[in-house]
Amino acid sequence: MKPTKTKKSKRVIFMTGPLKKELKSWIARLEREEKNAGESYRNSGMLFRLPNGTAVESTFLRKRFARWQEEHPGYEKIVFHGLRHSSATYQLEVSGGDIKAVQGNTGHAQAGILVDTYAHIQNRARIDLATRIEQDFYSAEENDTPVHNPTVSTKKMSFSDILELIQQADPAQKKQLTLALLA
Repeated sequence: MKPTKTKKSKRVIFMTGPLKKELKSWIARLEREEKNAGESYRNSGMLFRLPNGTAVESTFLRKRFARWQEEHPGYEKIVFHGLRHSSATYQLEVSGGDIKAVQGNTGHAQAGILVDTYAHIQNRARIDLATRIEQDFYSAEENDTPVHNPTVSTKKMSFSDILELIQQADPAQKKQLTLALLA
């Protein structure tokens, strides 16, 4: 494979078993194509390449993705780069809001960029939050008198204070804090 654009672009990615199997199969296919093409093969070093080894142009990928979307109308129409946004959002949900774990996969230098740019929180998480609030807040016997919670602070917090709080929290608290932050 071709080296990354910059030193910082090179990172370890942990992948699922099925993805690893698929990539091994894909790389074996590329090797067969190279062997069959002989001297006419121009190995671009890219994972996505044409049968003659040249790199696939980004317009080709966008067109193929658009065609796939037409063939699968049940999925929301997004631009190809939107898959990156969807992936980051999905990873945040599945990880329970573990910003650092997702940041390691996306390669963002700062967690704030990840949160601000890619965390388009899904409605399901917001609905779950509303349900938990309803159960917690309204589960007490019918009583119109609000209960004062002395642990709740009205002090303004900086973004770094919030990130530090999330990092120090237990996994359940991390999930709740992150979902509240992203709402």
